[in-house]
Amino acid sequence: MHKIASAALATVLAGMMAIPAPASAANVSVSIGQQERYVSQQCLAHPNWKGCDDWKHNRKHWGKNNYRDWYLWNRPNVGSVAAGLFGFAVGAAIFSSMNRDRGYDSYDGDFDDHVAACEARYRSYNAETDMFLGYDGDYHYCNL
Repeated sequence: MHKIASAALATVLAGMMAIPAPASAANVSVSIGQQERYVSQQCLAHPNWKGCDDWKHNRKHWGKNNYRDWYLWNRPNVGSVAAGLFGFAVGAAIFSSMNRDRGYDSYDGDFDDHVAACEARYRSYNAETDMFLGYDGDYHYCNL
């Protein structure tokens, strides 16, 4: 359970670190008429977008700030999607490295039986690392 919680936390943190800060609106010189045509086309295609209702009722009173806000609300945010996928990939890599094979593929029973067999065979066996201290002074994986 502790490993799963650690992996979940690592996934969340990696995803949060990869999310880019919002970019400021580009300072592009576009006429109000061009902006109105663009917003009109987009609101017809996507009537539920934020700001479309206000634009339909109050478009004659809209200024540069209103159009800037509308663009910021309704622009596609590919950066967040990419950051989410990157965070998921990093979290999956961390999780898979935490659950890698410990070297007892040939053992057919439960892990508890494996630990019991290794503890009975090797006095220096450590169940947390699945290793024992050999006669050569090095640690080895228990392959029972």
